[in-house]
Amino acid sequence: MRQLVLALFRAMAAMSALLYEAEGLNAVLSVMPTQLVGSTLRRHGALIGMRVRFLSPLTIHNAAAKPRAFYGNLRVGQDCYFGRQLLLDLQDQILVEDNVTISHRVTILTHTDVGESPLGDGLLPPSQAPVIIRRGAYIGAGALILPGVEVGELAVVGAGAVVTKDVPPLAVVVGVPARVIEVLTPEASLLQRIGVQQP
Repeated sequence: MRQLVLALFRAMAAMSALLYEAEGLNAVLSVMPTQLVGSTLRRHGALIGMRVRFLSPLTIHNAAAKPRAFYGNLRVGQDCYFGRQLLLDLQDQILVEDNVTISHRVTILTHTDVGESPLGDGLLPPSQAPVIIRRGAYIGAGALILPGVEVGELAVVGAGAVVTKDVPPLAVVVGVPARVIEVLTPEASLLQRIGVQQP
């Protein structure tokens, strides 16, 4: 029975992508069983390493309009974990290196566009920039990562933090806006095991 359900979801994803392109596929991702999310993203352009888990539901915003490459702006290393109810904005690239954990309800934005607001007439023009999350970082539940941010190696973003600027390696940031409250000093063996250069 389980295999039949998985086969039905695969067929639903293929048909949705064919008929409604990225929007149709995005709708299916919001209800798709966890074990199919990573392979569906790969099939449609994302580069995802081995042993990566995406829990469903997952919401993708601004997928590309290119068939079979809808999710081409998503690059994920190996041994990563993505919690439930994520929002990933793929207007620009999101790069997640190896051994990263992104907890539940995290939002990663790569663009700003005020839409029909008159603020778009020069005061707040549309902009976009990639987001990079370096090796071994941890992003706590409900955090918001804004466009152009780089989260350093083995950095920790606390739950609910709003990250408006780069987070240094090994830093712990919390709050709105996020600020450094601590710098970690891990054992050299941990750094060596995951291939991080010692500071």
